[in-house]
Amino acid sequence: MSEQFDSSYDVVVIGGGASGLSCAVQAAKDGLTCALLEKEEHTGGSSAFAEGHAAFESDEQIKRGITVTKTQAFDTYLDYSHWRADPTIVSRFVANAATTIVKMRDEEGAVYEDVTVTAVDQPGELVTWHLPEGEVAHLIELLEADARHRGVDIFLSTTATSVLQDATGKVVGVAARDADGEQVRLGAKAVVIGTGGYAGNPELIDKYTRYDHLGGKLINVGGPGNTGDGLGMVLAAGGTEHPSIGTLLLFPIMRDKTITSHTNAAGFQPYFWVNAHGRRFTDEVIGLNFGNAGDVTAGLPGSMFWSVFDTATIRHLVEDGNEVGLGIYVRNGEKLVNLPTEIEADAADETRTNVVSADTVEELAVKMGVDPTVLRAEVDAYNAACAAGEDTRFHKPAKFLLPVTTPPFYGVKMETGIMITMGAIRIDDHMRCLDKAGAPIPGLYSVGCDAGGLFGESYSLPIPGSANGFALTSGWLTADDIAERIEAGVL
Repeated sequence: MSEQFDSSYDVVVIGGGASGLSCAVQAAKDGLTCALLEKEEHTGGSSAFAEGHAAFESDEQIKRGITVTKTQAFDTYLDYSHWRADPTIVSRFVANAATTIVKMRDEEGAVYEDVTVTAVDQPGELVTWHLPEGEVAHLIELLEADARHRGVDIFLSTTATSVLQDATGKVVGVAARDADGEQVRLGAKAVVIGTGGYAGNPELIDKYTRYDHLGGKLINVGGPGNTGDGLGMVLAAGGTEHPSIGTLLLFPIMRDKTITSHTNAAGFQPYFWVNAHGRRFTDEVIGLNFGNAGDVTAGLPGSMFWSVFDTATIRHLVEDGNEVGLGIYVRNGEKLVNLPTEIEADAADETRTNVVSADTVEELAVKMGVDPTVLRAEVDAYNAACAAGEDTRFHKPAKFLLPVTTPPFYGVKMETGIMITMGAIRIDDHMRCLDKAGAPIPGLYSVGCDAGGLFGESYSLPIPGSANGFALTSGWLTADDIAERIEAGVL
C-alpha cells in the first residue's frame, strides 16, 4: 500500500443509492476491488423512496403482452426534451435498460410484480414502469447485501470531500471524513460520483433553477443527503456543468403531511384550483402529470395553489375513487376512504393553516386569505362550465368537471415538493466526466441523478421510472467500462 493512502482500490464509488450500489456490485462481479462511501447512516438515498424503474423491450414487458420499443423510447425522450437531451446518453440507456431488469431479477433476486403506467389518462405515457416486489427500497437491500457478500467495503457515515488527482489531472483517489470525523485518503484508479444531485441544497436550487427564490420554499421528500457534494467535487476536479443542470422533478404536495395522506391526494386531483389571489389559472388535468403540475406550481405566486372542492366531491372520491394517484402510495382509482375523517380533523386543527372549511364560498375565501368577491366569481364561472359540460376557458375534459356547490366547502393548500434534481454534470456515453474542452477527465465518472444528458428542461413523465432506470443502468455500465479500461492498462 502506498504511504500516500490509508487504503487503495481499483474503484471508489461515492454515494450509496441505486446508481452507486449498482456500480459497486458490478465492479465486484468484474473482479475489481471496490469501496463505497455513503455520508448517511444507511444506503438508499432518494432511490429508497422510489417504486419502480423504466426499461424497454424487456422480457417482463414481453410476457405481459406489452410492446414498448427502444425506438419509441428514444424518440419520446428526445421529443419530450425538445432535443435538449443528449442523444448519445439516451441511446446508451435505452439500449441497456432491459438488461438491468435481467440483472436485478436473475442475479440479485428481485421479483417484478407489474409493469404499468403512473396515470391511466395521461396522453402518450409508455408502459415502462417495472415495479419490483418491495419497490426500489428492496432492490437497495438486495444490492447492498450482494455488494457486502462480494467484498465491497461499504463505509457509512463517511463523507467524501474531494477527488484526488495527480499532476496530469488523472484521478488517483478520494479524500473523505469518516464516521469519527477523522480524515482518510483512499487510492483509486477510478472514482464514480453518484451522490444523487442537490435537491436538499436551497442555495444550489436558487443558483441553477429558472424559478425565483424557490429553494427555501421547496418541500424535499427525497434523500436528505442530496446536497450537491458530487457536483462540487467534479467542478473542483475540472469537470463541467451540463446545460440541463436546472432540471428538477417537482410535484404539488401539502406541507407537513405524508404522501400517503388522503387529504393530500384530494388536493392534487384535477378539479378546481386557484392561485394565491383566488383565480383559476390552468387546465387542472395537468395534475395527471405530477411533474408538469409541479413545474406550474413552482411558477405561481408563493409557489402554491389552493385546491377547492365540496362535500359532493369528497363523496365521489370515497365511493368512486380518485382520478389520479401518486405511485404506489395512493393507487390510481383508489377510494379515499380516510378522507372525510382526515380532512375534518385537518380543518379543525387551529395549528394547521393549509386546510380550511366553511359553509359558504365567501367564508372559505376569507380563511384562504383571498378576496371573497374574486373567489365567488371564479367558482360561479367554473360551476357554469360544469353545468354546460364544457370548459371554454382552459378546455379541461368534461369528465373532470366536478362543480363546487354542496357545502361544506374545503380549501387545501398545495405547495411545491421536490423529489430529485437531474442532470448536473456533463458526461459522455461512457459516463465519464468531461472537462471544459469536452475531453474525459481520466478516471472520473458520474452516474444517476448527478449525471447529465437523459433529460431536457423537465423530467420525462411519459416514460415512468426514468430516473431509477438510468441510475441502475448507468451504475453497472460504468463499472464495466472501468473494468475494460483497467484491463487495457489505460486506467
